[in-house]
Amino acid sequence: GKFYLEDPSGTVQLDLSKFHNGLYTESCFVLAEGWYEDSVLHVNGFGFPPTEPSSATRSYYGNINFFGGPSSTSVKASSKLKQLEEENEDAMFVIVSDVWLDSVEVMEKLNIMFSGYAAMPPTCFILCGNFSSAPYGKTQNRSLWRRQSIIFLFSRFVFVPGPEDPGPANILPRPPLVQNITEEFSERVPFSVFTTNPCRIQYCSQEILVIREDLVNKMCRNCIRLPNSNLDIPNHFVKTILSQGHLTPLPLYVSPVFWAYDYSLRVYPVPDVIVFADKYDPFTITNTDCLSVNPGSFPKSGFTFKVYYPSNKTVEDR
Repeated sequence: GKFYLEDPSGTVQLDLSKFHNGLYTESCFVLAEGWYEDSVLHVNGFGFPPTEPSSATRSYYGNINFFGGPSSTSVKASSKLKQLEEENEDAMFVIVSDVWLDSVEVMEKLNIMFSGYAAMPPTCFILCGNFSSAPYGKTQNRSLWRRQSIIFLFSRFVFVPGPEDPGPANILPRPPLVQNITEEFSERVPFSVFTTNPCRIQYCSQEILVIREDLVNKMCRNCIRLPNSNLDIPNHFVKTILSQGHLTPLPLYVSPVFWAYDYSLRVYPVPDVIVFADKYDPFTITNTDCLSVNPGSFPKSGFTFKVYYPSNKTVEDR
C-alpha cells in the first residue's frame, strides 16, 4: 500500500496526499510538489504535465506533418481546405459503436438509421466493433453485407475493429478485419474502408482520431486512487489522455502495445477530435481545443449514437 521513487542507488518513500484531477495509473508521467524529510518525500501537490493546445505545438514546429498521410506538410496550413470545411455545412460524420451484426434488433435499428439518412447521406459513417455480440464466426460477419441502400453510393463507410473481433489477441494497434470477411461487402460498397484500430481520418484541415477500446473502465480499475466524484470520470479520463499524450497510458501487462507501432497511439500534437468508442456512458467533452467524443455502446445505450458536424465542430446526440 505504499509507493516509492526508485533508481539503482536506492529508494525514497512517497507520502501522497493531495491529488489534482485525473486518473493516475502506473506508467503515467506526473509532477510532484512537496518536501523531503526523514527519508520520505511528502507530496502535497500531485498532478499531470500541463496539456498543450495544437496551436502552441505548431508554433514551435511549423508545418511539419505529425498526423500521418502522404503529405510532408500539415494540411492545417491550407487556407483553401479551411474555407471548404467551413462552407460545407451539410458535412456530417455518423459515429456508431458496437455494431452487432448478429443481433436482429441492431440490424433493424441500423436499417431505420440508413433509411432516415437516405435523403441526405452523411459524409461518412464511422462504424466501430465489436461486430458480433457472441464469439465471431463466418456467418455472423456476413449479415450486413446483404443490405443494399442508395446511401451506400454516396457515403463513405469506415469500419474500425473492436477488441473481440477477428484478429490478434488483446494488443494495440489492431490490424483491419481480414479480407476474406470483408471482400463481398467491399465489392458492393466501393467507398468502404476497413481500417486499423486506432485509425486516423483527415477531413479538410481537421485531424480525427478514432479508437475502439474500453479504456475508461481499464483506467479506473488500475488507477492508484479513484477521484472523489464518479460523476466526473469522463473529464478525469480525457484530461489524463491529453496530459499523457498517449491513448493508453497504462502498464504493458494491462494494455499490451505492439511496440513498433506505438507512435500510432500518440496524441501529440493534440488532434481536433478524438473518438473514444467505449462501452462507458456516452459523453462529449472539450479540453485543450480538442473535442473528445464517446458514442457509447449502440445496443446497450438505447441505440444512441453521435453525429459530428465539422463545419462548426459541434456534436449532436441521436
